[in-house]
Amino acid sequence: MKNVTDSSNKLPDGVLPFPVEWIREHPGKVEEALAKLSVEDQIRYAMQLRGPQMQAFINLSPNAHALIRGLPPEELYQMIKETGLGESLPVLAVMSSNQLQYSFDLEWWQRDRFVPECALEWLELLDKCDDSSILEWLQTEEFEQKVVLFQSLIKVCKDDEMTDSYEGVEGMPHLNLDGVYDIYFKTEEHAALKRLIALLRSEDQGLCESLLEAVIWYPVTQTVEKAYRWRLTRTAERGIPDFEEAIGVYSRLSPEALKTSVPELEDFAYPQEFNIAPTYPLSLVGGVPFFKDVILLLDNPERVNTICWELVYLANKIMVADQIDPSNLEMREESLKKVLGYVNIGLELGASSDLGKGGKLLGRTQIQALFQVGYQQLMSLKWKAENFLKENGSFLQWMFAEFHKDQLAALVDRFPRVAEVDGDKESLNWRHFASVEEVRNAESLLDRWMFYLRFARKGLGLNDELIKQYMERCDVPEKDDEADLIVWTMMAFARFTLFKKISCEPLPELAAKSFLEIIFLPGIFRDEVRQCDDALVESFHQELLKLPLAWVEADRKFLSELLNECVLRLQGQFGRLDPKSEIDWRFTHGLCITKGNI
Repeated sequence: MKNVTDSSNKLPDGVLPFPVEWIREHPGKVEEALAKLSVEDQIRYAMQLRGPQMQAFINLSPNAHALIRGLPPEELYQMIKETGLGESLPVLAVMSSNQLQYSFDLEWWQRDRFVPECALEWLELLDKCDDSSILEWLQTEEFEQKVVLFQSLIKVCKDDEMTDSYEGVEGMPHLNLDGVYDIYFKTEEHAALKRLIALLRSEDQGLCESLLEAVIWYPVTQTVEKAYRWRLTRTAERGIPDFEEAIGVYSRLSPEALKTSVPELEDFAYPQEFNIAPTYPLSLVGGVPFFKDVILLLDNPERVNTICWELVYLANKIMVADQIDPSNLEMREESLKKVLGYVNIGLELGASSDLGKGGKLLGRTQIQALFQVGYQQLMSLKWKAENFLKENGSFLQWMFAEFHKDQLAALVDRFPRVAEVDGDKESLNWRHFASVEEVRNAESLLDRWMFYLRFARKGLGLNDELIKQYMERCDVPEKDDEADLIVWTMMAFARFTLFKKISCEPLPELAAKSFLEIIFLPGIFRDEVRQCDDALVESFHQELLKLPLAWVEADRKFLSELLNECVLRLQGQFGRLDPKSEIDWRFTHGLCITKGNI
């Protein structure tokens, strides 16, 4: 998309009126460049950046106050979470009461429970800011919320007949500003709260006394419930629905939903001067290339704006429906990745992976509808995996290695995941599906294992009882979970090579050594990994193809892949061993060796 200063939102491609590294290396030049731009343009450029870099950009603006207050509350809150509360004091100092309220609604509540520790943390930070909007917030926002805040942090008493209740205040820090209200602090850290109460009394004595009276008289439970209802009303206006509405995102997509027109910008809340949609969802589109490429093709700036809003609202729904903490940055990112992945799958399916068709589809289809298409595709994958698990039951434990068990577990999770090795680490990383290709790969994995189990039962003649008998006779492997399909296929290979018979029966040590002597070609160098004799492997391959398994092309492909894995296992485990010398089979993995022969 071109670098223009119209009403469009752009992908976070780093296109600024100056090199981005100038923010750190040449702040003076950045200040000069920003001085020539309108506040609206500065906002749009700022929203191309993330976290600390975005805040540094704002701090260099000669119109920082207007810039911050022109940001959507959603974008501003995301920046604060990415930067860190403690590092965001310059921003907190000038946030509007509306922006503060949005942050408070996400930070101070865990579902229907008010969390005073979180509220106190924000008050302490705002106390460090000069001229923050906290007083404006106290004077304008919903009354019960403020009562809940103070009831959770202070106890108020009066020396008269009706309110003379000083029980339980011994040892609590005390404040009396007017000789009437005795204020006791429930927390050790109370300096910021003390200064806030003093400020409120000096600036608005009537409101201060009303709040202190409410702390005394308002019933706690009913006040919290009423404050929470008001909180739900506010968050609903910002696209954060209650649970009953949010869970509907996982319902089956109706045909009528596809006919619903896309929303207009007026359908979203804009309390700010500038009608600018949050762009932080687009910072993660690199993980969904098809969706990103389609967005780049859209030539309708207003539609790009509404897509950004739809993504924000949809991610909010997911956080509510999945009952996760919206104030947790990792969980926010997880939910957004899930939204983008499901939408990308739905868009790919609907457009048959054609970018041109994708652009037309995205231009006329609501984002939630595309999400639901992707979700239903993944539910079909999950049901297929669950049926596979039910049909094969305990037999799987003899076939699956730990990695394959984790792969299957990921597919039958509440929301199917991709299980993959996390870089160079040994642990697996479970992440949400993000493309049609990944879904097809998972379906292929299930198809492969359906064939493998059919091959194990009907081709190799294995079943639970027979495998148990084999394992009872073995010294190696020592543990049941060390046996898998590759082990049983290698045993069948060994017995076919030695006796021209398809069987997985364990071998005596001498027979196992004979197999190793036969299967490996002579090596030139002493320590090199010897290679398997391809002719023997192919002979075994052709024998397996004679098994009565109603072969189809995919089965033949899966069998070739299985044999390739067996060859690699053989070479990796036994390619450097000398069969004429003593072998400690306990440190190998691949052959079953019978008892009494080691």
